[in-house]
Amino acid sequence: MTATTTPRFTNPAPLVPAIADVAAAVSKVNDGVIPQITADLMHLRVGQLLGSTYFTARILGASKDTPQRLGAVATWRDAPYFTEAERAALALTEAVHTPGPDGVRVSDELFAEASKHYDEREIVTLAAILGQIGFFVPVALIGRPVPGVAPAEQWR
Repeated sequence: MTATTTPRFTNPAPLVPAIADVAAAVSKVNDGVIPQITADLMHLRVGQLLGSTYFTARILGASKDTPQRLGAVATWRDAPYFTEAERAALALTEAVHTPGPDGVRVSDELFAEASKHYDEREIVTLAAILGQIGFFVPVALIGRPVPGVAPAEQWR
């Protein structure tokens, strides 16, 4: 398989104008309720789970988190760099984006653990952040934007 050096399709927004409206709306889901660094960790973990260089490179280039912590996201369970709240957010991220063998993705135990660190508004915001990521997944996986290149630069 060869690496893509150009996106597979042009800017999707003019083709389906509602995409721009939805993208603008979902980009507002975290209004500071969850620290941006936590949201970045979640985005990065989804990129890793999907095997998406685009998602992974985008966060690695934009996040204000340390290279040490970003480099340890794939092994967050064993890495000593994350708070218990960040671990709960990463566990929710994996649960939502990884099929559960018994059909349950977010167990009562996982929800209870997350509830120790986040109130109801924060948990809903975590869910919305995962929904935001989920909105962009098909466009990124099918359209294959070039990793490391901002959407505005490649989709004109």
